[in-house]
Amino acid sequence: MSGRDVQTSFARRRVATVAVIVAVFVVFVGRLLFVQVFDAGTLSAASNAELDQTVTLPAGRGAIYDRNGQPIAISAPETEIIADPLQIAHPAREAGALAPLLGQPATTLAGQLGEHTGYVLLARYVGSRTAAAVSALRLAGITESPTSERFSPAGELFQPLVGSVNAEGAGISGLEYEYNRTLEGHPGTEVVKIAPGGVTLPGGVVKDNPAKRGKGIELTIDPALQLYVRNTLAAEVQTSHATQGIALMLDSHTGAILAMVSLVAGSTPGAAPVPAPSELALTQVYEPGSVMKLTTFSGALTEGLITPTTVESVPDQLIIDGSLFHDAWTHPTEPMTATQIIDQSSNIGTIKIAERLGDAGVEQWIKNFGFDAPTGLHYPGTSPGILNPVSHWSPTAIGSTPIGQDEAVSALQLADAYNAIANGGMFLPPRLVEGTVGPNGHLHRFPAPAPRRVVSTQVAATITRMLTGVVSANGTAPLAAIPGYSAVGKTGTSQVPRTNAPGYIPGDYFGSFVGFAPTQHPAITAIVVLKHAKQIYGGSVAAPVFSKIMAYALKTLGIPPTTAG
Repeated sequence: MSGRDVQTSFARRRVATVAVIVAVFVVFVGRLLFVQVFDAGTLSAASNAELDQTVTLPAGRGAIYDRNGQPIAISAPETEIIADPLQIAHPAREAGALAPLLGQPATTLAGQLGEHTGYVLLARYVGSRTAAAVSALRLAGITESPTSERFSPAGELFQPLVGSVNAEGAGISGLEYEYNRTLEGHPGTEVVKIAPGGVTLPGGVVKDNPAKRGKGIELTIDPALQLYVRNTLAAEVQTSHATQGIALMLDSHTGAILAMVSLVAGSTPGAAPVPAPSELALTQVYEPGSVMKLTTFSGALTEGLITPTTVESVPDQLIIDGSLFHDAWTHPTEPMTATQIIDQSSNIGTIKIAERLGDAGVEQWIKNFGFDAPTGLHYPGTSPGILNPVSHWSPTAIGSTPIGQDEAVSALQLADAYNAIANGGMFLPPRLVEGTVGPNGHLHRFPAPAPRRVVSTQVAATITRMLTGVVSANGTAPLAAIPGYSAVGKTGTSQVPRTNAPGYIPGDYFGSFVGFAPTQHPAITAIVVLKHAKQIYGGSVAAPVFSKIMAYALKTLGIPPTTAG
């Protein structure tokens, strides 16, 4: 090959090499241009997805307040310590650092941090100092998450009325459950920048959707009355060895519940009573006994079948369709006025008056007073009571139903019925929640439920006069008398039915007293019920509690005395 040929060949190879280099450069520049210009959005989104993390912001649960605007259930800000074990390279090392701060064994924490999951709750409620100390460790995969803890400043005083929330802060019983949607609010979110090690970058919040705090609710409950009623009832439950006690007080003018307490005996003999699992005054029904005689007498008076002086020939026992009914005491057949019959709580005299009304009349007047119907009170498990339709009544029902057997009612329903008499014959639906409380503290009141007439003002006044003898020395409840105030009411003593067989449980009774004061211008209506007490009669166990709590309430509310006692 000549020298010229060699030079030509070399030149060609150099050109080819340059062409390859140029081609590679063009491809590189083109790819770089595509990445920077055309694919920048996609890559940026992928990068942000690795760094951005959405955090849920708790809403803050609304408080529950008493009638004075003082909180009885509030949420305090707390912090949860959460781990993502998938980000943790040295579980034992991090566990050793966390153990003294969280007060947990390092071995327990190491096991949790070593789990194959992206979420482990290490501690639910920690204070601000602990949370700050954990944050200062800057441990990979460890997060401090805001939360709250629900508690009652008054302890157990308002349980089970208020109820409780679960670990997630949702209401599961009582008013917390009933008004959960009002109280819970709406959680917010924020998007933050997180470094690969799991640490939040400074100024890393890139998007914020604030949480909306829940509304509060204000109750009609008076805290001073609630405390006094609770302590007085607890003392009687313990003294009388009762298995449970119920006490409820209404504002006679409005139907607002001022105090409501449900207790059960302690788990060991002699132990102090404790709050019942639910608000028994609303959720538990029982055969009321003689306190139900109000409906029969109101009906008979309204329909002109009796007057207070109507005389009945009353034996101490009566057989109806083979079943024996009797009075609580032995006496010969004697004439008794309608007033004497109700004052002395004669079962036989009441049955004779009920026979004038007939089965359908007795049933209708029970319903007229709100029994066997929803109370309208918003509380979970509130019972409408139990009353068989008259078409299903047995031949003996005309004897049992008017004297408070064969039907079941709640303590609230009984208080409502007597409160209708206190209000001149107007039935006032009960009230427990006054309204909602906004973030600014303003109370938005619920509209008051409409009253309805049950009996005339004349009949209500007549029944009131007929019941005054109950709390006299010759009545069934002299222990219900209130020093300095006139009062009226009615006793009830009833057996507890068997749940698995016909008949009643031997020795198991409910003792009740329900009434109002002062007689002429009623301010407070109250009911007290004790179950399985040592003294079975309502005039012995329930009446003394009624006297004490009514005396306290009337003086506390500034009601002037009406007698010299």
